[in-house]
Amino acid sequence: MATLVGERLCKRRGLDLQIFWKAVFYALLLGLVGARLYHVIHRFDYFSQHSLEILAVWKGGLGIWGGIFGGLLGIFLSTRKTGKLLEYIDVFAIGAPLAQAIGRWGNYFNRELFGYPTNLPWGIYIPKELRPSAFRYYDRFHSLFLYESILNLLLFVFLYRVYSRQRIAGTELSAGSVTMLYLAGYSVTRFFLEFMRPDPWRFFGIPTASLVSAVVFFVTQLILWFPRRKRRLV
Repeated sequence: MATLVGERLCKRRGLDLQIFWKAVFYALLLGLVGARLYHVIHRFDYFSQHSLEILAVWKGGLGIWGGIFGGLLGIFLSTRKTGKLLEYIDVFAIGAPLAQAIGRWGNYFNRELFGYPTNLPWGIYIPKELRPSAFRYYDRFHSLFLYESILNLLLFVFLYRVYSRQRIAGTELSAGSVTMLYLAGYSVTRFFLEFMRPDPWRFFGIPTASLVSAVVFFVTQLILWFPRRKRRLV
């Protein structure tokens, strides 16, 4: 779905479709590598003793921030010589939250990415063997996958509209701005949702994904708003 949207946007902007699909291949390949590497670092104590399982991606274990960074690297490597690197990255940035919104439903079928116990009607049932030990006597939990899916879908609609108008808050967009808006928007979503998880990867007591989100958000704001004058992102 995301790549079909990207293809349509490339046609609208006069971008080369052959280059776009080449970038899709590298973004998916390095995105998978990045997502797995993020998880391996998270569980390094385990994988250092079971190195062959690093390649067993079918057993689960992918980190979205690693996937995003790997995907960006793949797009950079495949489009850097075209002279329109930022234009291609913007196209991918629009489709990315749509792909994430759909992909998060895999967490539903796997009964994963859930939050603390809840009595709300949209709480998801988690089998006892998959519950955190501290909450084994609770059966319904916050549907974090659903929250993130909805927020990603809203982010996709926002970015698509902004890209179509090529301006936001009366300011004309420069190439690369949509990518910064995507990274900033997803950072806010992930920062807060991570605190709702009962068993996140933590660094000095703070969810690691939230720390990464905070850093990414800060950097994107510097790129977007300072200095406050019209300029092309490089």
